[in-house]
Amino acid sequence: MNRRRPPAGAPGGLWLTGLIFGLAAAEPTAAQLQLDQSSVRVDSVVVVGNQRHSANIIITRSRLRAGNVVRQPQIQDAIRRLFSSGDFSDVEIGVEASDDPERGVFYIRVEERPYITQYAFRGLERVDEDVIRDTIGLANNSPLDPSRIGRARVTLLELLSNEGFPTASVDTLIRPDPAFPPDLLVVFDVDEGPRLGVTAITFEGNEAFTDAELRAAMSTDEEGFFWFDSGELKKDEFRRDLTERLPEFYRANGYLDFEILGDTVISDRVTGKGRIEIRVEEGARYLLEDLRITGNRAFPLATIEPIVRRGQHQAEGDEAYPPFNFTAFYASPADLGDLYRNNGYLGSRITPDVRRVEVPEGEPPRVSAHLAIQEGPRSYVREISIEGNTATHDRVIRNRLLIFPGDVYSQERLIQSFQNIQGLNFFEPLPPDEAIDIRPRPDGDIDISLRVQEKQTGTLNFGITASGYTGLAGFIGYSQPNLFGLAKTGSFRWIFGRRQRDLDISYSDPELLGSHYSANVTLRSSRDQFTGFSLGDRRQTGGLTEVGIPIFGIRNTRVFVGYSLFDDDVRGLDTTNVIGRRFSLFSGLRSTLSGRLVQDSRNNPLFATAGARNQLAFRQTGGFLGGDGNYQKLDLTSQWFVPVGRLGGGPGSTSPPIELTFGLSFEAGLILGRNPFFTERYYAGGTQAGIQLRGYDEASVTPSGHIPGDTPFSDLDRVGESFFRTGVTFGIKLTNSIFMSAFMDAGNVWLDASQLNPTDLLVGAGIGASLVTPFGPLGLDYAYGFDRRDVLGRPDPGWQLHFKFGRVF
Repeated sequence: MNRRRPPAGAPGGLWLTGLIFGLAAAEPTAAQLQLDQSSVRVDSVVVVGNQRHSANIIITRSRLRAGNVVRQPQIQDAIRRLFSSGDFSDVEIGVEASDDPERGVFYIRVEERPYITQYAFRGLERVDEDVIRDTIGLANNSPLDPSRIGRARVTLLELLSNEGFPTASVDTLIRPDPAFPPDLLVVFDVDEGPRLGVTAITFEGNEAFTDAELRAAMSTDEEGFFWFDSGELKKDEFRRDLTERLPEFYRANGYLDFEILGDTVISDRVTGKGRIEIRVEEGARYLLEDLRITGNRAFPLATIEPIVRRGQHQAEGDEAYPPFNFTAFYASPADLGDLYRNNGYLGSRITPDVRRVEVPEGEPPRVSAHLAIQEGPRSYVREISIEGNTATHDRVIRNRLLIFPGDVYSQERLIQSFQNIQGLNFFEPLPPDEAIDIRPRPDGDIDISLRVQEKQTGTLNFGITASGYTGLAGFIGYSQPNLFGLAKTGSFRWIFGRRQRDLDISYSDPELLGSHYSANVTLRSSRDQFTGFSLGDRRQTGGLTEVGIPIFGIRNTRVFVGYSLFDDDVRGLDTTNVIGRRFSLFSGLRSTLSGRLVQDSRNNPLFATAGARNQLAFRQTGGFLGGDGNYQKLDLTSQWFVPVGRLGGGPGSTSPPIELTFGLSFEAGLILGRNPFFTERYYAGGTQAGIQLRGYDEASVTPSGHIPGDTPFSDLDRVGESFFRTGVTFGIKLTNSIFMSAFMDAGNVWLDASQLNPTDLLVGAGIGASLVTPFGPLGLDYAYGFDRRDVLGRPDPGWQLHFKFGRVF
């Protein structure tokens, strides 16, 4: 490396000694700021002290170029730029006279920082070290930065504390790297210590509430008997207990002057046990003298006041005024704001105000609460634009909207519209603040822009499937739910196996010829040989068509009218010892006219977390339609879903929230008339062949009770002509493809419609998980059948594992 040294004894000495700058820190000192302000033209730049970095790179970073006129501020900026690179621990810039009296030679002396070849963690188990690396920016083969190492240590201790290890310690070891001297290795030596379990939380200074009542307001809790009462002390949660939860609890009960005086955590590192002592000052309890609402013109007080007074207390005993719920009062503008925004008052402002009232000496303090409403003008929707739909036509999306140009703006209907669009399952999930853009207009009205992001919808699938009633089979198929970008559905499926062969081709159009009518057509050729019970070998060939007609004025509701024609051929059916009137036709023609009334407001067809689906279906087979038999089949299905909570997915989150839902379902059916087709009757048990009743084998729930599959019993008598089933589900939607649940099923089948008795049900309960795959939903359920019996008819409750294909709930 070429280096120029300042010439010793230069003629005339150093004529610019006043501009010699030395800096040992990132900022210039006060003495340097008072140096000569004269300018110097750069003759050349010489770098001294560099080994790892080339002189050209250092000169480029400094921006000191030959020929430029440089003043003191430019030299200070050059030093800052070199320091900001993080490569140097010391930088000095000096100027010396050159042969040209108007020029100077600039010298940049640097002291390079050693490089860290590797950051290593030792003893760290409870925290992912990559989180530390990414958060702090610990990159291997980077310059030594003591402040960054210090931040990493502090962050590591905070994360461990939040995981329940507040007594953890971290030692930082910096040593030469034997493989690459003089570079360094940095090792974070972690001693996590025991997980701290809080055995006691006590309070000092509390008189209005007991320790137990205050503990109930906190997230941090004492150790208990059960595994979920771990008593873990997590630093962030404990901090929120002290700064948010306890103050909010007291303010909700009228104690506006409440303070946390201090807290002490006493821990034993050997046993991992600890206790918390919290000192509080409750202050006086404030009573609510009056609550006034002003400025409301669009809604009467009868509508507004219940919202504002929600959560407020009633007067106690002989007191004339109730305690003031400060927390509820300051939360009411949000609820009241929803009312106004759902009715077009997008610019409404609601301001709460609380003032202390002068009271006679000796009386408890009182406050006066006032809610001032500024309604502003009503906003109307002018334009609704769709962005990002590169494959799906605008009209498909607009048909899911519940708010239209010319409507009064409604936040509730806009959010429901967004959920309907997501429910199409054609687009990637986007957070509402990215998907919805509300643009105010100068006249007070608004334009709405809805943004979507297309995802791959067509799927080609093949593989192997296993079923509890048809055995092992291979399959190949293709499904496209958004044909031509018009939400038309086309699918082809071929299942082939020793006991099952099924060729199915279907097409559905939600907007027949561009109208509001829908239609679907299905052609099928199938063969089923049941393995769970001996109902023979069924061959079925035919098709069905159906037209859907919307009911004017009723959202999400349609009437479907259809016709189907199938040729049934059944072989190998066991008809010995048949109980009751069980006539069956081995080969026959089913000619059916059907009508269905369907209301479907679910937010997702697979993993619904809100909404409902109700269906009433009537089918007439044979008789005046020709074919065999003459019977009517009536079926009722009702499913309801209510969201009960969300975990995560808040503002700034990059992942969707975990959604919690509660589901309730009912199913019932009966057959009237002469039905010669046993496969048209009802059979229950399991998850695949018929009516779902988990905890029991396939088709093991019969009109005679639970009959195991290996019992000497005519399998034709396993079917009935009426049934009832109900179920409850607590679901956890982890992602758009993964769903977990806890459930309870209850149901039964009866010999005919006259015996239907919804109080005589077999019960099962358990847990399950479902996964959406390219070839449909797959799932496992593990359920306990409470009313199972053995082959001798004795009670034999037990567990049953179910594999599901094509079914979620």
